[in-house]
Amino acid sequence: TEVRNKPPIKFMSKDTLICSIDTLRLHAYGMGIFNWTPSYNIRYENTADPEVWPKTTTWYTVTLNENGCINKDSMRVRVVDFVTLNAGPDSTICLTDTVQLRPQTDGLRFEWFANVPGYISSTTVKEPFAVPASTTTYQVIAHIGKCNQTDYITLRTIPYPIAMAGADTLICYDDTATIQASTDGSSFTWMPTATLSSPNSLNTLAWPLQTTSYILSAYDTLGCPKPGRDTVVVNVKNEIKAFAGNDTSIVVGQPLQLRGSGADLYEWTPSTYLNRSDVASPVVLLDDNYSYQLKAYTAEGCYDLDTINIKVFKTSPDIFVPNAFRPGASRNNVLRPIPVGIATLDFFRVYNRWGQLVFQTFSPEIGWDGTLGGKPQATGTYVWMVRGTDY
Repeated sequence: TEVRNKPPIKFMSKDTLICSIDTLRLHAYGMGIFNWTPSYNIRYENTADPEVWPKTTTWYTVTLNENGCINKDSMRVRVVDFVTLNAGPDSTICLTDTVQLRPQTDGLRFEWFANVPGYISSTTVKEPFAVPASTTTYQVIAHIGKCNQTDYITLRTIPYPIAMAGADTLICYDDTATIQASTDGSSFTWMPTATLSSPNSLNTLAWPLQTTSYILSAYDTLGCPKPGRDTVVVNVKNEIKAFAGNDTSIVVGQPLQLRGSGADLYEWTPSTYLNRSDVASPVVLLDDNYSYQLKAYTAEGCYDLDTINIKVFKTSPDIFVPNAFRPGASRNNVLRPIPVGIATLDFFRVYNRWGQLVFQTFSPEIGWDGTLGGKPQATGTYVWMVRGTDY
């Protein structure tokens, strides 16, 4: 017994569309003898490529005979008497916007034309993208074979509302900028508004603590459904923290080098007894108590101020320590050394009567508050030891 498979049949497409005045050549692929049915409006029905011209939608079936083995398949030829086409409703868009044309149609081939020059992505696809340069009427012709239909769509273009947020500006930290904007729109909004004095006004003050972009959105009632936008940037300089140095004590006739910081430029006032008043670290020679104010500033004029108080002792370099203090009181509540004419404090240590170390520091700015491990110590006599190096 010989078993053979059915001969294969293949179509390029099993569904197609023609106009009622068209003739269509069908294409089937296979090896053997072909026969097409029905015999309605068909010729060359015993070949793989018959011609048909049905007036109504018709299913054509092909039979393939390969030495007695038979296979069948069918394809539909859809027939229309005319092309349906609706280019879409006329509409208004914002000038420079891109719009996709979306006609409703059963057409298979297309041609697009415009009454004025403008960008269109393709003139032969169903749904091209267009950027009309002005109000434009587009003509579309949809084809199905020899049948065609024509329709039109008009896109009215309205310019975006003009929004001018103003010129970018630079302010110092914790300062205020003036924003002066303008628009031809009928209304507008600002974003963000938290640091604006008058968010409902085109002219407003802004006080951001960091560089901020303010967006002005302008709206009109002429038909453009989108806002025009512009941005103004208020750049904020970093905060300046002037530091003239900690208050200090020196001995008379001892040169002291001040060490200011905080910015790129400096000015000490008064300039009396200073070797220079326009540098960060001038040298001062005093014979009595004195105070200096440091102005640390930038080329843009941003600045901060700080003051240093200098106490002058008419003694040799020494380290003074009070003989009593009251922990928890409003005054004299910390025991700390007072170096005079001392360049560096090597250490300051406090011991209880049993010789236990209860406090230690290497900074004259830090003192003992009368506690050990967070617990207040008993009233009594304590021993301190201090060592420093003079200039």
